[in-house]
Amino acid sequence: MVGDGTAAAIGVVALVLLFFSLVLLYSSTLPAVTWRRLVLESLACAVPGAVAWTLIIPALGISLRLVMMPSLAALGAVCCFLVTLVSRSSGASLVRSVIFSCFWAVGVYVPIAVRTFEPFGTITPFGLNPIDHGGALVMSVAVGASMLAVLVVERHSLIRGARMTLPVPLGVAALVGVVFSWLLWLVGAEFALDDVVGLIVTNGAVSAVFGVIGWVTVQLINHGVVALRSLAGGGVSGLIAVSAGAPLFTPVSAAVAGLIAGAVACAFTVRKGSPLGNQLRFLVNAHLMGGSIGVVSLGVLATGSGFLFTGQTYIVEQQFLSVIATASYAFVVSSVFWWLLGRIRNGVGGRRPRILSQR
Repeated sequence: MVGDGTAAAIGVVALVLLFFSLVLLYSSTLPAVTWRRLVLESLACAVPGAVAWTLIIPALGISLRLVMMPSLAALGAVCCFLVTLVSRSSGASLVRSVIFSCFWAVGVYVPIAVRTFEPFGTITPFGLNPIDHGGALVMSVAVGASMLAVLVVERHSLIRGARMTLPVPLGVAALVGVVFSWLLWLVGAEFALDDVVGLIVTNGAVSAVFGVIGWVTVQLINHGVVALRSLAGGGVSGLIAVSAGAPLFTPVSAAVAGLIAGAVACAFTVRKGSPLGNQLRFLVNAHLMGGSIGVVSLGVLATGSGFLFTGQTYIVEQQFLSVIATASYAFVVSSVFWWLLGRIRNGVGGRRPRILSQR
């Protein structure tokens, strides 16, 4: 129990550090404001995830282990911050983004997180029972699909104004913080300190490195130039790809998953002459595609149980269908939430003018 509590504490600390590192790393996607305002607004968007989890789960009588509750509340905060990035980038008001975060926490995060971390407590939707060690289905697939939903709804009204500027040294520090804290979260998500901790850290680091290799290779072939954003895109894609199965991959299979995730995310992200579009596509593609690739590849590459080891397709089918179900549910619910909030805003205050700068 002491080891379980220590692992859970590591998970909470890791997610707090991950939140602030992501705030810095993703700051260039947001309209230019003071750093103090950026952090406060990010916290405001994140808080509903932690509050919703803390209040709803005890009320529902869900039989999750008590030691898991703080970490999953912190995970909810990180997810709600991520899912509001596109809305904030589109110029939506803070109030609208926070309300969307509240709805999303209750309608998307809580049910998917329960299904991920308490898969045997109740009847699983559609009879699916996926393997997901680090919450990739909610943290990446659901978040990415919800980002895509907001982007689709707002596609005709994105503000193309000045963005936050992230100095290179601060960007490097943020990237290091994201990698370090993500690895710590994968350790904490085990909710125990056991003999697989070393394998989890190794697989996470290997997948991040090969995610960078995959991203940089594709970008060099297509555009002949790379930058700090290339390292960030590849590293995040690799970490996302390994989240679902960090203790179940071998270093070789983690490298394969990271390489594919980085290459695919880059191929669908980087376009010439569209820096803001690239940033928004990165948010969607790195999370949605990287998470989907990681969850599905686990059905193929999981040590001892994947298709390559058993020749059986059951786990692959479960993983694939779970990605489809999660992404579809998150996309539909988020689209409805965001569209309704837009209709209410327009009905109450009239359509807000969109001011487009020349930058």
